[in-house]
Amino acid sequence: MKQFDFVAIGCGPYNLGLMALAEKTKLHGVCFEQRAEMMWHEGMLIEGMTMQTHYLQDLVTLADPTHPSSFLNYLSDTGRLQTFITQEQDKIPRTEYNRYLRWVVNQLSTIRFGHYVSDVRAEEEGFLVTVESDGQSTQVHTRHLVLGTGAAPFVPDGFEQVIHTSDYLTYRDVLKDRYRVAVVGSGQSAAEVFLDLLREATDEQRVDWITRSEQFESLEAGKLGDEIFSVDYVDYFHKLPYDARQELLGSFERFRHGVNPETMTSIYETLYHRTAEAKATKADMMTQVEVESISYDWLTHRLKGTQRYTGEVIEREYDLVVVATGYRPVIPSWINQLPVVWEVEGEWAVRDTYEVIMSESLGGKLFTHTNIEHSHGPAATNLGMAVYRNAVILNDMAGETVYPIRHQKPFTTF
Repeated sequence: MKQFDFVAIGCGPYNLGLMALAEKTKLHGVCFEQRAEMMWHEGMLIEGMTMQTHYLQDLVTLADPTHPSSFLNYLSDTGRLQTFITQEQDKIPRTEYNRYLRWVVNQLSTIRFGHYVSDVRAEEEGFLVTVESDGQSTQVHTRHLVLGTGAAPFVPDGFEQVIHTSDYLTYRDVLKDRYRVAVVGSGQSAAEVFLDLLREATDEQRVDWITRSEQFESLEAGKLGDEIFSVDYVDYFHKLPYDARQELLGSFERFRHGVNPETMTSIYETLYHRTAEAKATKADMMTQVEVESISYDWLTHRLKGTQRYTGEVIEREYDLVVVATGYRPVIPSWINQLPVVWEVEGEWAVRDTYEVIMSESLGGKLFTHTNIEHSHGPAATNLGMAVYRNAVILNDMAGETVYPIRHQKPFTTF
């Protein structure tokens, strides 16, 4: 039976960064991913849309600027460094970020695609991991686990036959052929889908954008505001009582779910140009509407909602509806076999080192990238902060400081 120092489960950007950084350690690890290949949010790889993070917030640079898996090394290796410099942008196209991830995968020999972890059992010196691949079941032993199973699209009850933004590109051509389309939700994904449909809409087509938010909110781009994405703030947040953490999370909507100012500008400019000849926009943008149900019958979606402050009932009919209703953490069923300590139902207790707390001593540790927003704050889903998180996890597993957490103290005191 194969023996590993750690097994990473799921290969999104977080665990891919872990495996890249692990190359410079003595740790012997492997990453199992059930998908056949690396594809990152393939349903939202819309041409022209960019990341919300700086290009230096890649998989490795914040922990090791000289690492061969850096984005700058990718640019050099693929012959794009000079053109990237010439375009003078600090954000990269989302399609290119996906290409960068696939390039990193090709540099590593520790990723196993098409491998599904079906079971994990605690043993005296770690964990016994059962893996399914090509109809075969094998087992490996590992001292530690790193969970990176991510999140799955969430669609509320009562929303029938809708398209989640995670599948947008799959249905894009169908959507563009329909005369009445609604986008429900706020945030970057909703804005990008609305903009993409709006740009291609004919004079006869209607594209509406509906959100429960008070207004269409731009992403907080202030330098001081961004200091919540710092090691100091994560430490501060983690030490707070659970109720205080929950209250704070509710105040971060503009940081977590706002829309890039550039996207907002593009939407406004598109609407302006469509009305330059005094034509009707055929695009209603409705805020403060709580959508309660979307029923489906005879190829028609009937949307029903309520204006949150006036009480007005909103009822509209559409040919198709796209929803940007977020994601929910994917927690494997085998977790229930481990003595996990839960802060509340569905939210486990996590140490500052990203180790899931157990009610009894085990032979190894379970670290997690998944389901930590309640414990580590808004930085839990920030790609740049994941690099620091991986450094912390690798240092803990190695029992030494492999990657010093060299961070500049923010100007804000937390």
